[in-house]
Amino acid sequence: MQPPLFNVQMDISYWAYRLSPLPMLIVYNPIGAIIFDGLLLGFGIASFLFPLKTWLVISFSIFIFIFILTANGFGMHHAHWMTGIMIVLFPFWFKDNTRCKQLWEGIRYYTCFVYVMGFIWKTGIGDSFFNWQQGIGTFKLNLVTYLYQNPAGWLSGFFRWCIRESWFLNTGNGLIMIMEASMIIGFFTKRWDRILFWFPIIIHLTTYLFSDVLFLELLILDISFLNMNQLDRLSQYFKKISNPAIAT
Repeated sequence: MQPPLFNVQMDISYWAYRLSPLPMLIVYNPIGAIIFDGLLLGFGIASFLFPLKTWLVISFSIFIFIFILTANGFGMHHAHWMTGIMIVLFPFWFKDNTRCKQLWEGIRYYTCFVYVMGFIWKTGIGDSFFNWQQGIGTFKLNLVTYLYQNPAGWLSGFFRWCIRESWFLNTGNGLIMIMEASMIIGFFTKRWDRILFWFPIIIHLTTYLFSDVLFLELLILDISFLNMNQLDRLSQYFKKISNPAIAT
């Protein structure tokens, strides 16, 4: 925790970026900003259309990395949920299938690490796991504005029920942390991947509904729990949608 990674003014990566000529070229210069945005969008679309062109994927990866670094640096907050987007493209830098597969496996293990560390942070470093009132406390803190601005409606009624029945929120908060801890199974076996795949989805949807916090971008890493056969079936499905003439 020395320095904490979410505190951007103490992170050497952001200092290196600020001291480089990049901010002057792509932030303070209007023409440079337009060119950068155009190239970022262009490389992204081109990478999607031509995924086997590694130079396009590499270029998009570099541009998205700079974009996130810029957003974090000027927003003064380390948007850790963007981490998935920053690293998920690395396996596609290589044309060699073996290297690509090895790096894709690395993404899967990194995904397990992210959620297990989330649990460790709340137990070994912090104490939120052992605070029974954490669920109701987080709920009130993050959703009081919504309840004030939307006093009527079924959702507000449900939220008021949650506040009255605080056991529901506190129990759910504990179950979410246990789901995070359960991701450690992925380090030792792939047999449970079909179940572990849904844990991050449940975690993020639940925290969005009950904490008003949505780390949607981090879910891109969850794709690494799909094996090659499942990814191939998804590919065939999207091809069939885009071109009905293609046989199953």
